[in-house]
Amino acid sequence: MHYIRNFTIVLILLLVSCGEAPKENTSETKLPIEGFWERKGTIQFVNGTPVDTLFYGIDDTGEEEGFRNIKVYSEGNILWVNNAVGKTDPYGSPGGYGKFKISKDTLTEFMSHGSGGFGPWLKYNKDSLNISSIKFPFGYYLNDQTYTQLGGRVPNSEENIVFGEYYEKLPSLKKSKMDGVWKRAYEISYVNGVAIDTTTVPADAVLDLKIIRDGYFMVVVDQTNFIKNVDDPEHGGFLGYGQIDYDGKGNMVEYNEFYSGLGSVTNFPPRNAETAHYASVSFYDDDMYLQITKDTLDRENLQAGRGVVYRRVQ
Repeated sequence: MHYIRNFTIVLILLLVSCGEAPKENTSETKLPIEGFWERKGTIQFVNGTPVDTLFYGIDDTGEEEGFRNIKVYSEGNILWVNNAVGKTDPYGSPGGYGKFKISKDTLTEFMSHGSGGFGPWLKYNKDSLNISSIKFPFGYYLNDQTYTQLGGRVPNSEENIVFGEYYEKLPSLKKSKMDGVWKRAYEISYVNGVAIDTTTVPADAVLDLKIIRDGYFMVVVDQTNFIKNVDDPEHGGFLGYGQIDYDGKGNMVEYNEFYSGLGSVTNFPPRNAETAHYASVSFYDDDMYLQITKDTLDRENLQAGRGVVYRRVQ
């Protein structure tokens, strides 16, 4: 693996991301951790000192071309997805959901659900240990725009060398009433635009969770308790990431940038209208809304079949 030796670039990056000790704070609301973050590369530490940086697209980081790894921290919830597809993974790219806590020294993720290969792996280990989540503690460096997570993939076994995942915060595009952490609670069946049946989504069978924040959305569907056959590609569930618009008048559009499931991943340019998902949105109250797919944003005709009710995760 070839490392960049441009210490001017490295020094600037390390000053903003790694130059100061982790801040003392025990509440995530007082730290700039909340928001969407995209991984840009890897930082090498030797004896605790940052010395080198690998940027995606500049040097060989061992990832696939076009690799993207995105995380969102929001209201005590952590959700991450990426668009990598393992050659032997029958499920597609991985994603995970859980809760997090942050302290002076450690950012700890308690992962409870997943998709892609991560979902079955997580379920097997939870079942084996008879626990509800797997604990992932990380050292970290954090400021308003950059975040470095220590303790991830370590390609060098020497004890004095550690690698950190380097992230940059995505800029806030737009805030809306839809910002929040949402879980699918009901499905409503329609015939000729008329609701004929409502089905509860059992919490112990399928987790369909979406985080909307600052003009972005991310979704993970964990079906490992519903599709129990590990050879079925649907056992790995689904995931997606992209940008979202809500006009405040009941019209929503999701622009997928990548989604995955059934052993494959599909990537799109940002805000690609040809693959946009249009929906009518009706709020029951601040903590629950109904989403029904539309043909386009402008047309009033709703596609027959399915409505989804989301409830806010408190």
